[in-house]
Amino acid sequence: MNNGKIYLAAGGTGGHVFPALAVAEAINAKGYQSVLFTDQRGAKILADMDKLPVSMKVISAASPFQSGLLRQIIAVTKLGLGTLSCLWYIATKRPNVMIGFGGYPSFAPLIVADLFNVPVMVHEQNAFLGRANYAIATRAKVLALSWPQTKNLPDGVQTRVTGMPVRTAFFVKKSLRCKHEKLVLTVLGGSQGASILGNLVPDAIAMIEAPLLSKIKIYQQARSEQIDQLRARYKELGINAVIKPFFANIPDLLEKSDLVISRSGASSIAELAASGSPSLMLPLSIAMDNHQKANATQMEQVGGGYCLDEATVSPAFLATRIMQLFEAPEHLRVMAKNATALASPAAANDIADLAESLIIKQNLTHPGAIT
Repeated sequence: MNNGKIYLAAGGTGGHVFPALAVAEAINAKGYQSVLFTDQRGAKILADMDKLPVSMKVISAASPFQSGLLRQIIAVTKLGLGTLSCLWYIATKRPNVMIGFGGYPSFAPLIVADLFNVPVMVHEQNAFLGRANYAIATRAKVLALSWPQTKNLPDGVQTRVTGMPVRTAFFVKKSLRCKHEKLVLTVLGGSQGASILGNLVPDAIAMIEAPLLSKIKIYQQARSEQIDQLRARYKELGINAVIKPFFANIPDLLEKSDLVISRSGASSIAELAASGSPSLMLPLSIAMDNHQKANATQMEQVGGGYCLDEATVSPAFLATRIMQLFEAPEHLRVMAKNATALASPAAANDIADLAESLIIKQNLTHPGAIT
C-alpha cells in the first residue's frame, strides 16, 4: 500500500529526532513513505540504531543565535546551503505533508515545503515553544503540543494537544524490573551526554554504605573523554558498571532499571513515562528558556520522580536520595506507576492522523495539487 509521502524534519538532538522516529513508525503503518531531514548530529545519533523506520536526508544547519559575528555568518551560510538542498529534493520528490519537530535543521525543510504549497504542521516537545518552531508556527496548518499549558504560543495558531510521541518499544513491558539480583541504577545524559553526571554520580556512589553498595549495578552514559576515568573509579569502588557514550536499546535498559538519573529533555521525560521508570531528574540549567526544568516539574508533580537543581545538588545529597529510594522498594513501585500518568501512547498515531487529515483537506481544496 502506498498512500503518498509524508516528510519529517528534526534538529540534531535526541529530543527532536526520537519523537520524529515515533511518528515515522505510525506514518509507515498507514502506508505512507517517510523521509527524515536532519543534520550531521542527528545522523550520528541514528547511526547507532538498528532498523530505522525512516530514510534520511542530511542537510547543513546551525543556530544563527550563536555568539560572535563569524559564528553567526557560518551558521547563516549553513542554513542557506541546507535550504538549497531542500529546494532541489522537495521540488523533485514533493511530499503530501511536511512535519517539523523543532531545532534549526527543521527550519529550511518547512519553509521550502510551504513555498511549494505543501501543508506544514509542527510538533513541539517542550512546555515552552522553541525558537525554530515559533518562527514557522504561523505558517503551519496545525501546531501539535506535548503539554496542555505550553507557553510562548503566537496568536492565531491552531493547536492540538497530542502528547509526546514515543517509539512503541517503550510501551512493551517485559517485566524485567525487580527480577534481577542487583539494584540497577541507570544514568542518562541525553544525546549529548552530561559531563556533570560523570563526576557527581561516582562521588555520590562512593558515599553509599557498603551493604547497599554491593547490591548496585550501574549503566551510565558518559562523554567519550570520561569513560576510562569512570570505569577505573567504579572498579575501585567494587561496582559492576557498564559505561558507554550511547546505549542503542534504551527501551530494554529502562525496563530493567530500578532507578534512573536523567536529564529532563522532553523526549527523556516521555520515555521515562512510557516505561514507568522512577527517576531523579537533573535539568540542564542552560537549556533554552529553562524548558528542562518545566518538563521535570511535570514529572515531579505527578509523583514519578524528583527534580534536582544542577547548581546546588551535592554528592552527599544525591547519595542520600539514592539510598532512601533503594531502601524503599514499595515507594519506587508507586513512583513507577505515577510516572505513567504522563505517558501518551496514542501521541504518534494522533500526529499521523493530523497529517493525514491535512492531505485529505488539501486534496479536496486542490484536487491533484500534490502527486
